[in-house]
Amino acid sequence: MAMTPNSPLAANPLVVQARAAVSNVLRMGDQPAMRRALPAVMIMVVTVLALLTWMVLREPARMTLYPGLAEGEKSRVFDALNAARVDVTVDQVTGEILVPSSDFHRAKMLLAAQGLPEAMPDGEQVLSDMPMGTSRSVEAAKLRQSQELELARSITEIASVQGARVHLALPERSAFLRDQEPPRASVFLQLAAGRVMEASQVEAIVNLVSSSVPGMARGDVTVVDQMGRLLSRGSDEAGSLVTDRQLQQRIEVEKLYRQRIEALLTPITGAGNLSVQVTVDMDFTQSQITKEQVDPTGSVLKSEQVEESESHEPGAKGIPGAVSNTPPNQGALAAANAAAQAPVNQPVNGEKPIPSNRTSGQTRTYEVSRTVETTQPAMGQIRKVSAAIVLRAPPVAAVAEGQTPPPALPDTLRADLERLTQSAIGFDAGRGDSVVITAQPFVEEPVIEDVPADYSWLPEAARQFGLIALIAIVALGIIRPMLTRSPAVAEALPAGQTGVTLGPVPGVEVREGESLDDVTARLEARRAKLAQAALGASATREEKFAVLRQIAAEDPARIASVLQRMMKDELEQTVS
Repeated sequence: MAMTPNSPLAANPLVVQARAAVSNVLRMGDQPAMRRALPAVMIMVVTVLALLTWMVLREPARMTLYPGLAEGEKSRVFDALNAARVDVTVDQVTGEILVPSSDFHRAKMLLAAQGLPEAMPDGEQVLSDMPMGTSRSVEAAKLRQSQELELARSITEIASVQGARVHLALPERSAFLRDQEPPRASVFLQLAAGRVMEASQVEAIVNLVSSSVPGMARGDVTVVDQMGRLLSRGSDEAGSLVTDRQLQQRIEVEKLYRQRIEALLTPITGAGNLSVQVTVDMDFTQSQITKEQVDPTGSVLKSEQVEESESHEPGAKGIPGAVSNTPPNQGALAAANAAAQAPVNQPVNGEKPIPSNRTSGQTRTYEVSRTVETTQPAMGQIRKVSAAIVLRAPPVAAVAEGQTPPPALPDTLRADLERLTQSAIGFDAGRGDSVVITAQPFVEEPVIEDVPADYSWLPEAARQFGLIALIAIVALGIIRPMLTRSPAVAEALPAGQTGVTLGPVPGVEVREGESLDDVTARLEARRAKLAQAALGASATREEKFAVLRQIAAEDPARIASVLQRMMKDELEQTVS
């Protein structure tokens, strides 16, 4: 349905403004300057669209997913991610699985839900999968594998270690001691990118493996990284380890003494005016002294034992002869029995027995006084301390000729500093300690400030550069052609002048509601009037030719259009 001027829709202010905006855009597009600037505008638009297309279609940043996977695990992970519609690729150089950075955590959760990648089996799983009736050799191999897996899992917990494998060489037990071989172990480490194992970490791994296998010495553990570098020492090297600890202890003692001297002397000399070095000679010799001392004058009765024995036998009675050899009667036998049962020391029938044998003895034991003393001197005894102190000498003042310049360090100040230093280090002249203090001018070193590179200005610079480029494109592609290609107008020349110059034509005001054709017609009428005024009826032929040549030079397109129309009219007349 056509919209009439009197319709309510046409009276809507928004519609009026929209129509005016559309007409303004169309009139601007019909301008010669706009048509000439159209290629530059199109180039700019195409460039912007190309940049937007590149940003949308460019390859996203990718991250490595589970580096170091086995080929079988990579295949399963790749298929699982493809099934989940994750943009997964394979690095053509390293063969690692790559996913976009935005999908990294989502891919890991998807794989974890499917149990991928399969984790390294632990020792309990290896033992639980062992079937019944396994031979002794297979059982020993399974036990060794379980131990290797457990050690590898423990080593992998270290921050710098990404993966680990442990190989144990456990010899068969023999009944002969001379035929027994010590167990050995090899550890292969897969370090994380950019990480380096410290010596203390390597020693910790060696101690962990050697302590986990009975009878394994530290020197029988070898540690190698993925670059083929031997990280372990290859032997116990107890001497070198002790030497390292001794050196560390010596450095700590020297640092302690140096800090004490600096803390005492800095308030006197000022910060930066003091340089202190301390050398400590320490004795790490291990010795043990056992002394036993016996006191010959001192004795103590330890034990005493006294023994005494005595035996009695009755004497012979009766008259020797045959009668005495006859058996006694019943009464005499009873009397004899009573005498036998009576105590030895008791008299029998009123007679005291006579002892036949007496023995006595006494044993005494004495303990001699003695002293047993064991002395073990402490390790790291300080044998000598040497301290050297350099002070910044003050600038030398000018002195008169013949006068002696003052010393850089007065004697009283030197004595005070020496006493303070000796107190700080526990000076002992008996062991040969020494303190040297001197004053010398210091060389001023240039201070070079290490300023970190700051690239925060890049986004702002890029934005400003883009804005300047846009302004330059608009100015050079649109405004400049409009200014340089503005209509020209001829200026009237006085009569009798042979040269005619056309100046710029004043602008034509565009009234409201006028179309482009109306403005063009008005401009043509204005140009014709100006040309007629410039040529005039009294102008000579040469002046007219000069004006036409200048017009043709300044606006050849218009001359070509006029000639085309003239030829077209003549052709039409000829054909008709």
